[in-house]
Formats: sequence, structure tokens, C-alpha cells
Amino acid sequence: MTASHCVEGVSDFTVYHPSKPSNRFEVTVAKRCPHRDLAVLDHAIPASDYFELEAAAQSVAVGAAVTAFGYPGFGPGDKMNVRGGSVTSLPVKSGVHLVEVSQELAQGISGGPIVDGHDGVVGIVHKGGSKEARQLAISIGVL
Repeated sequence: MTASHCVEGVSDFTVYHPSKPSNRFEVTVAKRCPHRDLAVLDHAIPASDYFELEAAAQSVAVGAAVTAFGYPGFGPGDKMNVRGGSVTSLPVKSGVHLVEVSQELAQGISGGPIVDGHDGVVGIVHKGGSKEARQLAISIGVL
């Protein structure tokens, strides 16, 4: 999964392992929904080279502690960016359920997961950063 705007204009591309940049893998956009800003990716990456996350077992609530993960401004040798915060609201925009969070979601972290205290995904980062008024993720329920 990723944000649709992260793969806009491409149908297949190469990704590489963040801590082993020589490990490169072909990825294909299997499904895309620009309105919901979600894209499903297809790949043949060995299970030993990625960590699979599950959707949260319960709906997230305002005030819940959450953590966002991603690679803003990533370059070889950079580590994953981890940002803790909490859910500040659960807005709906154009019929799409969102999760607004307190932590800044820097540009480049789009498409990354926001997880709850049980490591369940509650949202996919949609937009944020210092120039945005709100820090938003697409609710995992939209998927």
C-alpha cells in the first residue's frame, strides 16, 4: 500500500531496500484510486526483505497515541523516520474518512503507515508538513 500521489504517472518502478541499497526490486501499481489517494502495489520482494503490517483490530479514537513511519527526503544510508503523536480529529473530506494527527508528517513520508499502540495500521499518510494546515492520513477503513 502507498498513497496514490506517490506513484502518479508510473505503472511500474524499482524500489530498493533502505538498509541494503544494492537490493533492488521491481514493483507494479496493481490498483489505484486517486480520489481516495490509495494505491495497491504488486511485488515479488522476498518476505525476508520487508515487514508486513496488519490493519488495526479496532477503530482509532481521538486522543489515541499513534506513530507515523516513513522516509522523507530519503537517501542511501538514511534511517526510517519515526514520529509519535496522537489523533486530533477524524474528519471526512469528499466522502473519504481521514485521521488527523498531532505530529508533523513531513513531505516525503506520504504513503507510510500510521500505527496504533498495538502496531495495527490506522491510516496511510496522505499529506502534511510545515506548509500544511493539517496533518492527515487516509483511514485504513477506506481501504
